[in-house]
Amino acid sequence: MEFQYILLAPVVLLVGIIIYFLKSKSESKQNQQPQQVISGEEKKIQCQDQLIPISIYFGSQQGTAARFAKQLSEEGKEHGFITTEIDLNEVEFENEMKKGKVGIFCMATHGEGDPTDNAKKFISWLQEPQPSLVGFQFAVFGLGNRQYEHYNKIGKLTNNLLEGQKGVRCYQYGEGDANSTLEDDFIDWKKDLWNELKISLKDLIDQAKNCQVQQEVQENPESTNDNTNTGSTFKLVVSNSEEINFDQALQGQYDFQTKQFLKAKYCQVVSISQLRQNQKDGSTLQIIFDTGREGIEYKTAMNLGVYPENDDQQILEIANYLGENLDTVYSLELLQQNNRAKVPFPSPLSVRKILKHFVDFNGQLMKNTLTKLSKISSNDEKLKNQLIQLTTEEGKAGFQNLVDNMKTTIYQLIKENNIKLNLAQFIELCPRISPRLFTIASSNLKNPQHVEIADSLLIDTLPNGTEKLGLCSQYFINVQKKLLEGECVRVRVDFRESSFKLPDDPNKSIIMVGPGTGIAPFIGFLQEREIFLQSQPQRQNEYILYFGCKHQDGDFIYKDQLREFERSKTIDRFYTAFSRDQEQKCYVQDLLKRNSEELYNQILNDKVVIYICGSTSMGNSVQNLIKEILSTNGNWTEHEAEEKIQSMEKQKLLIKELW
Repeated sequence: MEFQYILLAPVVLLVGIIIYFLKSKSESKQNQQPQQVISGEEKKIQCQDQLIPISIYFGSQQGTAARFAKQLSEEGKEHGFITTEIDLNEVEFENEMKKGKVGIFCMATHGEGDPTDNAKKFISWLQEPQPSLVGFQFAVFGLGNRQYEHYNKIGKLTNNLLEGQKGVRCYQYGEGDANSTLEDDFIDWKKDLWNELKISLKDLIDQAKNCQVQQEVQENPESTNDNTNTGSTFKLVVSNSEEINFDQALQGQYDFQTKQFLKAKYCQVVSISQLRQNQKDGSTLQIIFDTGREGIEYKTAMNLGVYPENDDQQILEIANYLGENLDTVYSLELLQQNNRAKVPFPSPLSVRKILKHFVDFNGQLMKNTLTKLSKISSNDEKLKNQLIQLTTEEGKAGFQNLVDNMKTTIYQLIKENNIKLNLAQFIELCPRISPRLFTIASSNLKNPQHVEIADSLLIDTLPNGTEKLGLCSQYFINVQKKLLEGECVRVRVDFRESSFKLPDDPNKSIIMVGPGTGIAPFIGFLQEREIFLQSQPQRQNEYILYFGCKHQDGDFIYKDQLREFERSKTIDRFYTAFSRDQEQKCYVQDLLKRNSEELYNQILNDKVVIYICGSTSMGNSVQNLIKEILSTNGNWTEHEAEEKIQSMEKQKLLIKELW
C-alpha cells in the first residue's frame, strides 16, 4: 500500500504542475487581452480627442432650444468631446468665440422674426465687426415654425453673420419646423455631426501638445462620469436642513427654465371667472392678479408668463410609484464637476416641491426621452428594443400615435411598462416646466394694482372618450376651486416685453384685429383711450376694432365691456364676425375686405397702425388680404405689395402677435 502511494505521488505532482502552468498562461492572456498595442501617434490622437472642448450655445424662449443644447452636450461627451451647454446671456463673446474655439448654436426664432430674450445681446454683438471671430469654428441649428412669416430667421441670420465675420463652418447648417417635424429635423441634422467633427476638427486635435486635461480627468473621474445607464447627472442626498426659500436661491447655476422660474415673483390671485356666455364650445377664463401687493409694475399689453404647478393628486401617485415620501427633503449633488455645470432645481427641497414646480411629467414625449428610457431598461431586452424601435423611421407611425392620438405622457409610459427608476432618473428624463405666456388684457393706467389675462382652456378628447386638460388649464381650474373654498392662492409669474405699444403720434389711427382671445391686448388699449378721452375729449384719431368668434351668445368674450366701449364712443367703429350664427361663415378677414377701399387709403397715406393678435393662420390670412387690397385697389404688383408690407413692419405700422 505504501509502495502504491509512493508511485502516485510523482504523478499527482506532475499533474498539479501542468494545471498550474495552464491556468497561469490562461490568466496571463486574460490580463493581457485589454492591453491593445497602440502606437505613440495613436495614443496622442486618442488622448487629444478627449481634449477638444465644444461649447453648445442656445438662444431659447420656451426651453426647446435649451433642451436640444443639453442633448448635444450629452451626446458629445459620449463621442469623446468636452461639451457644455451655455445660455447666450451668460457669455463673454470676445473671450469665448475666437480662433481655436468651437461653438454649436441652437437658435430659436421668437415671434415675428425676433431673437429670443436671452439671445438679443448676442445678435446685436454679432451684427458689428468682430475681429475675434476670424477662424472661430461653428455650426448652427435653427428652430422655427413655418406658420410664421419669418421662418427660422434667427437661425439663418446667425449662420450668415458668423460666416460674414470669417468664422469657419465645421458642420452643415440645419433647421427644424416646430409646427410639425422639429425633433425629426433635429435628429436628421445631427446624425453625422460627431463623426464629421472628428474629421473637420483634426487640426485642432493635432495642435494639442500634451494630455494635461486627460490626466486631470483620470485623477477626478467624477468630472466626466458616464451616466448613460443610470440616466442621471446628479444624485440626491437626504437632508435634515430646512427647505430653501426660492427668493433666496438666485445665486446658483441652474437649468435655463429653473433660472427663469427663480427670477419670477408670486402674485396673489384675486378672481377667476368665466368669460363665455355658455361653455358648449369650450371655456375661456378671466384671471385677475394683485400686483400692487407685491409692488410689481407693468405696462399695457405686456406679456405675462405664468408658471403652472402640477396637480397634487398626480404628485402623490408619482411619489408612491417611485417609492418616495413627499415630505423627504433632499440636497442635490452634481456628478459632473465643472464651473458651468447646471442643477435642475435649488436645494435642499422636498419631494413635494420638486415634483410640483420643476418636473413636467405631463409634457409631450420626445424621442430622446425614449432613447434614455431604453438605457434605463437595458435589463428588459424586449422593452428596450420596443422603445428604440419607436425612435426609428420604421417606428414613426407608432410614435405619432403615442404622442398625437393617445397624448401619452412620460409618467404614463413608465407606469404602463412597469419601468423601475429612482427619483433622480425621473427628474432627468422630464423637462422643466415652461411658463405659459399671455398678453395682458388690462391697462396699467386704469388698473395699476391689478393685471388681467384671458385663457382659453386646452382640452383634448382621447380615443377612449376621456378628456385631458393641458397643464396650465388644469392648474387654473385647481386654483379656481381653492378660491371658491376661501383659500388665498399665489401664482408665480414674470413680465415680458411685447411688440404691442400704442403709437407715439397721437394723430395716428389704429386698426385692431383680434378674434377670440386675440382681443386681450386691445382691452388694455381701449381702457387707456377711455382715460385719455376723459381729459382730452377732442378726438384726433380713430380706434377701429375687428372682433370674431363662433356665436354672439356663446363665446363672445368681454361682450359687455366691448359694447360699453362702443356705446361710450371709446371705439369709433366696431365690426363683429360670428362665424356660426348664419349659414355662410363670416370671419374678420371678410369684414376687412368689405372695407378695402378705406383701408387702402389709410395704408397709402401712412395714417394707420394695424395690430393683429391671434392664431398664426388668421394673422397670415389678414396679411395676405392686405397684399390683395394693395394689388386690387392700387394696381400694385405682387413684389411692390410685398415690399410695402415689409416697410410697414419696419416702421411699426403693421404689428403682429400670433401663436
